[in-house]
Amino acid sequence: MKKIFSLFFILLISFTIIQNVSSLSVVVYVPEKYTDVNAGDRFYFQIEVKYPENPRRKDLRLEYEIKDLDGNLVSQSKALKAVETQASFIDFLVIPESVKSGLYTINIKIEDYEGLSEEVSASFNVVGKQTDQMKLYLFILVGVVIFLGILVVIQLFHGGKKR
Repeated sequence: MKKIFSLFFILLISFTIIQNVSSLSVVVYVPEKYTDVNAGDRFYFQIEVKYPENPRRKDLRLEYEIKDLDGNLVSQSKALKAVETQASFIDFLVIPESVKSGLYTINIKIEDYEGLSEEVSASFNVVGKQTDQMKLYLFILVGVVIFLGILVVIQLFHGGKKR
C-alpha cells in the first residue's frame, strides 16, 4: 500500500510541476541586395526578435559570427540590444578584403543574463573584390586596344605596299 501511495504521490507531483519555457523567437533575414556582397564591403542583415512573454524591457546580448564552409571564423562582432515584446533592427559586419569568393554563413547567438540562449543563421555569397573585377576589365580593354593597334599597323604596312 505504501508503494502505491508513493507512486501516486510522485505522479501527482510530476503533473503539477510547471516548467519554465521560453517563447523567444529569432529570425535573421539577408536582404536580396546583400545575398551577393563584395569582399571589403559591409554586409547588412535584419534581425527580428519576438519575445511575447517578456513583460518589461530586457537587455539581450547578440554575438555575430561570419564563417566559411569549413567553419573558419572570418569576422565577428558583439552588440547589446534592449527588447520588450518584439524588435526588428538592421545591423552589419564588414567583410574583410582578404576573404575569398564563396558561400559563407552568418551565425547569430542571442543570450540574456538569466540563461536564455538562441542561435540562428543565414547564408550569403562573397564575390571577389570590386577592384579585382575592375582590374580584369582594364586588362581586357588594354588587350583589345593593343590587338587593334597591331592590326592597324599591319594594315598600314601591308596596304601601303599594294599602291
